[in-house]
Amino acid sequence: MSLLQVATMQEAQGEVKEIFNEVEKAFGAVTEGLSLWALNPEALKFQWNSIKEQMDNDTDTQKMYTLIRYIISEKNRCMYCIGLNGGMLINMYGMSEEELKEVANNLSVAKLTPKNEKLLAFALRSINEPQSIKQQDIKELHTLGLNDKEIFYLVLTASMMLVVNTLFDTFDVE
Repeated sequence: MSLLQVATMQEAQGEVKEIFNEVEKAFGAVTEGLSLWALNPEALKFQWNSIKEQMDNDTDTQKMYTLIRYIISEKNRCMYCIGLNGGMLINMYGMSEEELKEVANNLSVAKLTPKNEKLLAFALRSINEPQSIKQQDIKELHTLGLNDKEIFYLVLTASMMLVVNTLFDTFDVE
């Protein structure tokens, strides 16, 4: 149980209740992790909209975003996020536990399209070596078909995992 008092489905009201209903319809339940966001309804709205945006992608791109979340969480040792995203990679995208152990060191293990493998590598580099990103890197992403909004969202998603890992570990989300 979280160190903070989070809203349950039964206690939620207003916009939080509406979002919780959408989450329950999509996933069957509202996790404690997502409930934590309800302490700031605007943050919950942002987080839920981000999740929905990722779910609107093709399967390979959804897998890439899940890998971003998983690999960053592994590096930060956020057990909640490792378990959630690792479970998704195994159950939804067919990765093995052996592949999960290796993927951070060898992105080709993920078996993504060449484009999404490059996007995954870029997203991870933006977290690990942000000062190394140069105009040429952005041009390369443009040649892959991304616009500036999509590039921004890719890095936003990766950097948000640092926030999520920090929040979940600080408040002991289970």
